[in-house]
Amino acid sequence: MQKQSSTVKESKYQQIAIEVAKRIADGDYEAGEKLKSRSTLSAQFNVSPETTRKALNILADLKIVTLKHGSGAIVLSQEKAIEFLDKYESTHSIAVIKERIRKNIKDQQEQMEDLSLLVNEFLLQSQSISRQYPLTPYEIIVSQDTEHFGKPLSELNIWHLTGATIIAIEHEGEFVLSPGPYGKIEKGDHVYFVGSNLAYSRMKTFFNLKMGL
Repeated sequence: MQKQSSTVKESKYQQIAIEVAKRIADGDYEAGEKLKSRSTLSAQFNVSPETTRKALNILADLKIVTLKHGSGAIVLSQEKAIEFLDKYESTHSIAVIKERIRKNIKDQQEQMEDLSLLVNEFLLQSQSISRQYPLTPYEIIVSQDTEHFGKPLSELNIWHLTGATIIAIEHEGEFVLSPGPYGKIEKGDHVYFVGSNLAYSRMKTFFNLKMGL
């Protein structure tokens, strides 16, 4: 898996302080050894002498180096450098996690906004289709036991009781269009009908179905 890059950025002088501390921790510079001159470090890191001065001041405050006028920076402690890097890694990891959390929250908010727009567009399209095709059929699956199974449609009086007009019944994968008065409905059938929203809810009630089914 490719490691996700961090968006947490340190300032330039902090980056230089970390890099110099790594060299001290790795033993490139030993205790008592003088670091390269400020101008040399500035040229090496392609920064101004002021930026290099800030970096060395950080290391001096942490007792990793000591600054002597006319002598530059002298290494004091490899252990302090290692301790500083350990703390940096911990705090940096926390900062990265915080930044990733914020980015994920922002991404989710943007996704929710996109989803909201899609829902609104879907509703508008659905309303438009409903206006153009008012007889778009409803479908229910009669999965609950009921006394209506096996009886001819003429005996069920469905239109009078619900306002729905049955246009097709799917039984075990076979469609029966316009089933007529002698058509029958069995458990597990798909029933297609036209009518109002009220007819839909009444058909659910008629066949003992919950509204979510």
